[in-house]
Amino acid sequence: MNIYLIRHGKAEPASPEKKDFERQLTEEGRDIVLASAVEWKEFLKGFDKVIYSPYIRAKQTAEIIGSVFSCEDKLLPDKSLAPGCTTKSIIELANAIEANDIAFVGHQPDMGYHISNFISSSEVKLKFPPASIAKVSFESK
Repeated sequence: MNIYLIRHGKAEPASPEKKDFERQLTEEGRDIVLASAVEWKEFLKGFDKVIYSPYIRAKQTAEIIGSVFSCEDKLLPDKSLAPGCTTKSIIELANAIEANDIAFVGHQPDMGYHISNFISSSEVKLKFPPASIAKVSFESK
């Protein structure tokens, strides 16, 4: 199984006028997600499922990825990917889905924590900018 951890694109700054879950991608954020996904397509065949946080910016990121990889019908929101999600929830979701290539679109610092938890028994400090992807592979059962 391959798990792809993806951070959403650059979003509007936090403000008192807009709730955090309503923040959208900026135009630059959309452009970078699109350019990134096109580049990813050079070395990734695609995704069986794209699971994303219900926050608007994560949904928009997933929709761009779905469009580039022609997998719009494989996009699924999941509240367990909202900010503050645990690596355990990622593992449980991955195990519940019968798929080999699963993308998870979420937030920072969560994505950095998940990568750290997958690759090390101690915390690894990672810089994981917007529209970044990391692949973690597991042997099949």
